[in-house]
Amino acid sequence: MRRLVLFLAIVLVLFTGAAVFDWWVDPFGQVWKPDVLSAARAKNCLVSQELIGDRYWAFKHDVFSHRPTRSFVVGSSRVLKMAAAPGERSFANLGYPGTSPKTILALLRSLPAKPAQTVYVGVEPFWFNANGYNLDVGDLSPWKELEYLLARKTFTRAITLSRESAQLPLHRWRVDELGGKCVLDRFVPAISWRTDGSRVWGFELDPKRFPRFTASPFRGDLATWRNGYYANWQRLDPKRIQTLVDALDLARRRGWKVVGFTPPEPPHMLHVLETDPRLAPQWRMFTETMPKLFRQRGFRWVDTSNGAQLGCKPSDFPDAFHSDARCSALLRYALRSGAG
Repeated sequence: MRRLVLFLAIVLVLFTGAAVFDWWVDPFGQVWKPDVLSAARAKNCLVSQELIGDRYWAFKHDVFSHRPTRSFVVGSSRVLKMAAAPGERSFANLGYPGTSPKTILALLRSLPAKPAQTVYVGVEPFWFNANGYNLDVGDLSPWKELEYLLARKTFTRAITLSRESAQLPLHRWRVDELGGKCVLDRFVPAISWRTDGSRVWGFELDPKRFPRFTASPFRGDLATWRNGYYANWQRLDPKRIQTLVDALDLARRRGWKVVGFTPPEPPHMLHVLETDPRLAPQWRMFTETMPKLFRQRGFRWVDTSNGAQLGCKPSDFPDAFHSDARCSALLRYALRSGAG
């Protein structure tokens, strides 16, 4: 009996040790590291995507709670360049890749009901394509995180990374410098984040080390264009519209001011949405439905889909999908002006 107890104790110690090691190294970016954001705030540094991983939910909550937030934006990766102005502390970017009406509703429910909040909601037409856009991003449950920490592939990858970087078992990150900016990273800070929740591309800091994106022209294949988000789009999915309505109603009950908008498009891509017979009917329905939906709840809708009208240049869309810092600053100015 004693041998069995001893054996079980040894097994428990080994599994615990492996889990702690995996938690520290976190080879696949599934563990939130609140200390890294604290260090970034203290040192006025950026945080590499390597240290955020897939934990956007926890990261954005940390951003919200550690700022005197009075206004914030939610939406997909196309709003992530909206940043606080120099010295501004009251704005936070709570958008993240893979956002949908479902995740926005969950995010708003999870935030404290602080008074006098202004919420900018960047609404994507492809959210309402149930045939093409099926992402559902959230945080891992405690059980899923434990499963990740105990997985063999996690441990194997953690060992490999530790061999590639001798400092990793001792330090979860290093202090790097890129383009005159302090960056907390591990290996390659190709994408980084500000402490206000906005994103910084590597080419913005060091274009020699990280080349600017090359935009792929639209060739008519909706299955590959923009990750297939617009493929087989037949209608605006009513369930997803209702979920967005639920999020807006929650904001209204809390007394928050809401401003809806569509992230801007470069001229050639806006032309595709407006004229391609597979997309144009749904696009028109989207542009007619969203303003009514927001205004019926006493909220504003600002038409920002035309990037050129905002003053954005085609070159302000590096991949012909996401706007850069310049265009996003123009977008934010238009939204603040339209908020009244």
